[in-house]
Amino acid sequence: MSIGHIHLRINDRAIVADDGRTLLDICRAEGIHVPTLCHYPGLPDVGACRLCLVEIDGQRRPVPACTTPAEDGMVVRTETAELSDLRRKTLELIFGERNHICPFCPRSGNCELQRQAYAHGMDHVRYDYLFPQLPVDNSHPLFTLDHNRCILCTRCVRACHEWVGAHVLDLDNRGHLTMLIADSGVPIGQSSCVSCGTCVTVCPTGALFEKRSAHWQGRLKPEFMETICPGCGVGCRMHASVRHRQIGELRSSGGPNGNRVLCEVGRFSLVSPLKPRLPDVRVRHGRAWAQRPLQEVLGEIARRLDSPRIAEDPTRVITLLSPRLPLETVTAFVSFMTDVVGSRRWAMLDGMNAEAVRAALGPPEKALPLAGLNDLDDADMFLLIGCHLERSHGVLASYVRRAVLQRRAKLVKLNPNHTWLTDWTDLWLPVPRGRDQLALAAILKYLVDAGQTRFPIPPPLLKALQNVSDDDIRVATGVPADALREAARLYGEAQRPIILCGRGLTRHGPGGLVGALNLVKATQRRTPAGRWRLMELPIGGNSAGARLLGPAELNLDSLNPQTAELAFVVISDDDQAWPREWLNKLRAVTYVIALVAREHDVLDVAHAAIPTATWSERAGTFVNVEGRVQKSRRLMPPPESCVDEIQFVSTLARSWRGLSFTWSPPTLPTSIRHLADDHMVPSGPGDEGVDLMGLEALTAT
Repeated sequence: MSIGHIHLRINDRAIVADDGRTLLDICRAEGIHVPTLCHYPGLPDVGACRLCLVEIDGQRRPVPACTTPAEDGMVVRTETAELSDLRRKTLELIFGERNHICPFCPRSGNCELQRQAYAHGMDHVRYDYLFPQLPVDNSHPLFTLDHNRCILCTRCVRACHEWVGAHVLDLDNRGHLTMLIADSGVPIGQSSCVSCGTCVTVCPTGALFEKRSAHWQGRLKPEFMETICPGCGVGCRMHASVRHRQIGELRSSGGPNGNRVLCEVGRFSLVSPLKPRLPDVRVRHGRAWAQRPLQEVLGEIARRLDSPRIAEDPTRVITLLSPRLPLETVTAFVSFMTDVVGSRRWAMLDGMNAEAVRAALGPPEKALPLAGLNDLDDADMFLLIGCHLERSHGVLASYVRRAVLQRRAKLVKLNPNHTWLTDWTDLWLPVPRGRDQLALAAILKYLVDAGQTRFPIPPPLLKALQNVSDDDIRVATGVPADALREAARLYGEAQRPIILCGRGLTRHGPGGLVGALNLVKATQRRTPAGRWRLMELPIGGNSAGARLLGPAELNLDSLNPQTAELAFVVISDDDQAWPREWLNKLRAVTYVIALVAREHDVLDVAHAAIPTATWSERAGTFVNVEGRVQKSRRLMPPPESCVDEIQFVSTLARSWRGLSFTWSPPTLPTSIRHLADDHMVPSGPGDEGVDLMGLEALTAT
């Protein structure tokens, strides 16, 4: 026998397989059909449904293939008259135990239990129906839990624990009284459910179904197409089922890096728009909108671009771009601004301080890669700084929860706000806003005191650090020195720590992010692949990609509206809520052109509105949080009234500059123009030494 391989016979077929695999794994790999209900790819098997029973020579009774390890010399049978009869009896018992009334079930026609019943020739049930009176939990706004259709396969329980890391679902009671519960038995809408929908995806029956698309989840087997979620910087790969220009369901397709979870935005919000489509090109007259031809609107924009004030100062033209747009669209507008208008006053509408991030990370040409998603699955300690993962990056929150729940990883949170993950922390540091850099410098000081750093410190600075007392640190940072010392201990003792930095860290400039980078550099925390053990969390799907286009000279938070004459606002179907101050600033701009797919608050201050495609009606390139280049796919064609943004700026350039003007928008930034899907772009700092400004600021206190 070859080392690491076994020989066995299944249904009189000689098979060579890898040692350590289950009988079900080997049967699936060899194309041998074994029916299952509780098995789901990627989840640990528990043998709950007893439908995958097989016979093995020498065994007194059939055994479940999903939990039985294959052994050398086994002789296995998966199809016998006895097994078929046993499986049919099992199915009949499942149907009789609860109220499986197929004609009234939203999953009828696409139900695994129904499919197995047909496959085993079940046309009636030979046992008495119990007809139990079971509740329907309709408390969650996005999906329903119908206990009448639950077969207690525990797929949802295992997925919530193993993949989501939330462990909201479990089983209560025993025997025929066993029920699926949330938390300690509260309605699921009042539980700690994170609304990722993973339980709905893995459910084999109609026990868990999505409310929005309940009317067409069954009947026809859905066909899925893969694309990219633009909701945040993680860039989850997902499968979408499309029928009659509608998306029925979104589910994870296992990427990037094998991620099997979507967050609430990716699973539900993208396909649950709250506002109607913009039907046509229109111009505001007073308080009313009037439909106008596109060429007329382009002519009006060109006329305003020719105004003396813009001719004298092109920077009076600004552009605001949604971070959910494909990089091709962002590149076209940035090129239009820089090459045609002559202004670099553009910004991404992600609330990020892009200037601070760029200042902290340094120039792209010297960049080294930051941590990847696979590094999160390896981490034994997390330091969360200035981020609300549950709200901004729900999938990353599942990585953290899994690590804490399953691997007992340590969790330290540096944030003044109490969030859901705060209850999971080993240490919570409620550092007041604006003091992150000092708090991180204090942690670094305690690492220096413990001899856990690997960088030289000038003797005068080292002596000054020794003179900084715990009281000085408490006053400077707003948190007790003992808590910061404990954070330094947890970080120093960890073998594979990861720092996650959110937009709250850069709100007051680059100092906070520089302080986090100092911790990583001073202790030389790198992954085996050479990545810095730090992840900076861009909010939008292309916040990271937009940084490849060079520095922007506009920050909407600090914009003086008196310096803007004309504004392009390109947001497609990005439904992120706008701060009232943003709208007030745009209200003071002379002329605002909104390129939107749906009704949006920005239309209250816009003078012209151009309908565009939604995320599902366009293809494009995205760069995610780890620098991974990914290509999204168009799921359906846009309505005829929609205007392509790239074609819009091309036509506008000719209308303004004349037909002889030869500019055409580039497709992508030069640095990634020829890169294939899934290629990685470095986005972290270079190998320069530790920035001592934070430590110097600490001594100055």
